[in-house]
Amino acid sequence: MKKLLYLVLLLGAAGAGWYYYAQRQDAATAPEFATTKVARGDIIQTVTATGQLDPLISVDVGSQISGLVQKLYVDFNSPVKKGDKLAEIDPATYEQRLRQAQANLASAEASARLQRLNSDRVKSLHEQKLVTQQEYDQALVQLQQAEAQLLTNKAQVENALVDLERCTISSPIDGIVMSKQTEEGKTVAASLNAPVLFTIANDLSKMQITAAVAEADIGSVETGQSVTFSVDAFPNRTFRGEVVQVRNAPKTTSNVVTYETIINVNNADLRLRPGMTANVSIIVARRDNVIRIPNSALRVRVPEGTVVTGAAAPASTAAPKPPSATADSSASQTKGDGSGSGRSGRRNSLLGADATPEQRQALRDIMTEVGVDFRSGPPTAEQREQIKKLMLDRGLPVAESAARPGETPITTRTVYLLRGSGPTATLEAVQVKAGITDGSGTEIVSGLAEGDPLVTGIVVSGAGTPQRPASSPFGGSPRRF
Repeated sequence: MKKLLYLVLLLGAAGAGWYYYAQRQDAATAPEFATTKVARGDIIQTVTATGQLDPLISVDVGSQISGLVQKLYVDFNSPVKKGDKLAEIDPATYEQRLRQAQANLASAEASARLQRLNSDRVKSLHEQKLVTQQEYDQALVQLQQAEAQLLTNKAQVENALVDLERCTISSPIDGIVMSKQTEEGKTVAASLNAPVLFTIANDLSKMQITAAVAEADIGSVETGQSVTFSVDAFPNRTFRGEVVQVRNAPKTTSNVVTYETIINVNNADLRLRPGMTANVSIIVARRDNVIRIPNSALRVRVPEGTVVTGAAAPASTAAPKPPSATADSSASQTKGDGSGSGRSGRRNSLLGADATPEQRQALRDIMTEVGVDFRSGPPTAEQREQIKKLMLDRGLPVAESAARPGETPITTRTVYLLRGSGPTATLEAVQVKAGITDGSGTEIVSGLAEGDPLVTGIVVSGAGTPQRPASSPFGGSPRRF
C-alpha cells in the first residue's frame, strides 16, 4: 500500500513539473507585440539641402584711378543713398593733368585760328591767280590738321575732367556698407583690375538663399514651394522662405551633382546676416489631417512559425488554406495579361488593385489593340502612354501612380494588426496604400481606420533568458522583428 502511495505521489510530482516546465517554455517562446493606435495627423514631405544667405543685390565698389586715399566718409554698416560720397582720392595729380590739357587746348585753338586766317588769304590770292593750286591745297590741308588737333585737345580736357570726377567715389545704389577694404592714407593702384574698396548690400530686410539640391531630389522642387530653414545662430527658431528659381546649370563637387535653388527670405527683423549657413527643408508635398502610421510599422518582420491571418499574409506564416482557395490563388497568379498579378506576383500599376474583372478584360483588349506581347517583354514607354490614353477615353480608372507622373506614387505595403489580447492574440496582415512620408511617419490612403491596433514591433525572447535553453554560450538579448 505504501509503495502504491509513493508511486502516486511520484507521478503527481512529475506531472506538476512537466506542466510548470511547459508553461515556462510557452512563455519563453511567445512573442511580445509593440502596438500603437492608428491616428490622424499631418504629413509634410521635404527635400533637405544646405545653402548660404546672401543679399538680393550686392555691389562691389572699386576705383578706376590710382592715387592716395585722402578721405573716407563711411565705415562698416554705414547706411548710404545712391550718389553719396564714400571716399576721395587725392586729386592733385588729376587737377594738374586737367590744367595741362586745358593749356594744350588753348594752344590748339590759337593754331587753328591762325590756319583759318592763312587759308582765307591763300584762297583770295588763288582766285586772283597769284598762287598756284598746290599752295592753295596745302593751306586747306593745314587748316584741317589744325582743326583735328583742336578736337584731340578738347577730348584730352574731357578725359582729364572724367579722371578728376573719379577721384570722388560715390555709392551706386541705396543700401548698407557690408565691407570696407581701404583706409585713409592707403594708396590705391588701379592698373589692370579695379581694386574693390567697398561692398554695398541693397536691402538686408530681403535676402536670398542659394541652396545646393542634389540631383536625386531636384525633380520634386518647383518654384513657389514653401521653405523652412534654420541657422546655427538661432537653433531654436524656424525661418520661412519661398523657392523663386531652380537653375538648370549643374555643379559637380566630388562627383556629386547639385543644382542651385534660389530661395527668397523675409528678414524684416534683420536677425539673419549675410554668409550664414542655412539648413533648408523644401516642402514638396503636404497632407493635413490624414491617417498616418509610424514607419516602424512598415518594417515589421514576422518570426517564423507565427500564424498570420488575412489575405495579405505571407505564405510562410499564413494559416493553411483550403485546397480550392489555394488552387484559385495560384491560377490567378499565372495570368500574364498585365492587368492584375503577373507571374512574378507584382501588381501592374496601370489599373490598380481594386479593378473589377470586366475592367481587367477591357484592359486586356486595349493591350491587344496596342500590340503588347508580354512574351517579348513589358510594354514600352510609348505603349504605356497609348494604353493610358485609351483607358481614359473608354472610362477605365487609371491608377494614381500612373495617372500623375512626377507626383509621389501610391504604393502598396503590408502592415499587421493585433486582434485580441493575451495568449489568444493573433496577427492580421493588411494591405494598405501608402502615400508620402516625412521620415518618421507615412500617409495611409486606404486600408486602415482610425483606432486600429497597429503592430510596430515584435520581440521574441532570445538566447540567454531564463525562460528557454541557451542556444549560444555567449547569451543574447531579445530579438526585435
